[in-house]
Amino acid sequence: MSVAIMQPYFFPYLGYFQLVQAADHFVFYDDVMFIKKGWINRNRILMQGNEFLFSIPLEKQSQHKSIRQSTIAYGSEFPNKWLQQIESAYKKAPYFQEVFALIHQVIQDKPDSIADLAAKSVMETWNYLGLEHCFYQSSALKTSPDTDRALRLIHITQELGDSHYINAINGQMLYDKDFFAKHGVKLDFLSPSLNAYPQGTQNTFLAGLSIIDVLMWNSKEEVVKQLQNYQLT
Repeated sequence: MSVAIMQPYFFPYLGYFQLVQAADHFVFYDDVMFIKKGWINRNRILMQGNEFLFSIPLEKQSQHKSIRQSTIAYGSEFPNKWLQQIESAYKKAPYFQEVFALIHQVIQDKPDSIADLAAKSVMETWNYLGLEHCFYQSSALKTSPDTDRALRLIHITQELGDSHYINAINGQMLYDKDFFAKHGVKLDFLSPSLNAYPQGTQNTFLAGLSIIDVLMWNSKEEVVKQLQNYQLT
């Protein structure tokens, strides 16, 4: 059995969902420090042939707060203006109605924390695709946030009764396979593959956009197939 651990991102890109797919248990790393200009509350969509970066506004945004402590500034910008942008960008997409309903379902309860909203965007997308998974929040587990970074990942893996940890490929510079092995945990890195798909009248494919773009242009069955396009090294 395997574990993947990642900060909660709001409607993240396809590679994030491939990491979810690769593991038996997925942990939202919600009690680590919030990173400004990262992908926790931001992402990109396709707007009139160009990539458009959107951002979920936060109250008194600070890198001294954890993701769980970072609260959303609901108002005229979000969710109403953001929803209008999504509708304008994708109203002609073949799966607009279903995906727009999914987006409304994610934001309708207006959770305070960006951690909860982002995690919900992942879990509800998973449900939309008809898939099942075991999701956890690191803040609800026993392992202390003060533990050494690599050791904490090992301890979380073991707390969930697993011995295989899967990290995103950019973790190769941070984590050593031998160190994990000495603690009884196999470490693998996931390399995502983002295959091209039709994006309406777009001539040049724009890869790595929010999963919103993938869902708007592809059937559920096609998206599920794309979840398998990764390699473990």
